[in-house]
Amino acid sequence: MKLTPLLRPQPGAGTLKEVPWGGTRLAERRGGDTDRGRTIGESWEFSTLPGRVSRANDRPLDHLLGGPLPFLAKLLDTARALSVQIHPGDDPDTGALGKEEAWMILEAEPGAVVWAGLQPGITPDRLAAVLRAAADPRDLLQEHPVIAGMILLIPAGTVHAIGGGILLAELQQPADRTFRLYDYGSDRELHREAGLAHLDPSARPLIWRPGQPPTELRGAHLRLRVLGGDHHQLPHPAAPRLLTVLRGGCQAADQRLNAGDLGLIVGALDVTLDHDALVVLGDAD
Repeated sequence: MKLTPLLRPQPGAGTLKEVPWGGTRLAERRGGDTDRGRTIGESWEFSTLPGRVSRANDRPLDHLLGGPLPFLAKLLDTARALSVQIHPGDDPDTGALGKEEAWMILEAEPGAVVWAGLQPGITPDRLAAVLRAAADPRDLLQEHPVIAGMILLIPAGTVHAIGGGILLAELQQPADRTFRLYDYGSDRELHREAGLAHLDPSARPLIWRPGQPPTELRGAHLRLRVLGGDHHQLPHPAAPRLLTVLRGGCQAADQRLNAGDLGLIVGALDVTLDHDALVVLGDAD
């Protein structure tokens, strides 16, 4: 079957994740009638991870593509802060992928923040001591106020947490590996020693803010390109690419995408942006 050049996600029960910190916006946007009011924190929009395969064109995505996707794309809705955590990098000994990720802010309540990276002068030993005391370590981290349209690329090894009141699109390596350092007194398992073993004390996010010139953020595995201008002829990609609309809207071939919509580019595509639209292309290797 010939694919259309732009695939749209078909979220369902297997790709919606109910969590204590989740809000209700994803239940309204991605759920059915029975999902109203559920605290859906994650919608796995494009995934080929075993057991969490998403769908498009009424088929499993891995069957549709003929193989795995080189990234995982989600929507996250945070009613309250996520745990303080670290994602590992690639493991050359086992071949296990790490988890570099990028956050594209769709909505942010006034005062919403994320934390990413240690503050200058804070050592791993200082962080370890605070964690051993079961104290909140966020005062040791760099706080970043967020607004709609902001993009943050988070290298593996960065200690981080996403605050409450945020709706974001996340592009990440196709791995589900998280070490939880602190979780506000919940009964969920913590992985302090394992997480600290993967800490990169120098790791800091790459940040783009609305109003800055269009640019490309490039990490070890992820690339995000902010589209400038109003019309783009995108060639057939060597591997699928993620199209994310952060503000306004765009016309992609015969499909209309609005703020908060994601699409998977699998063929040559003409994209026309509305005036003042903010659209991001993302891919991974």
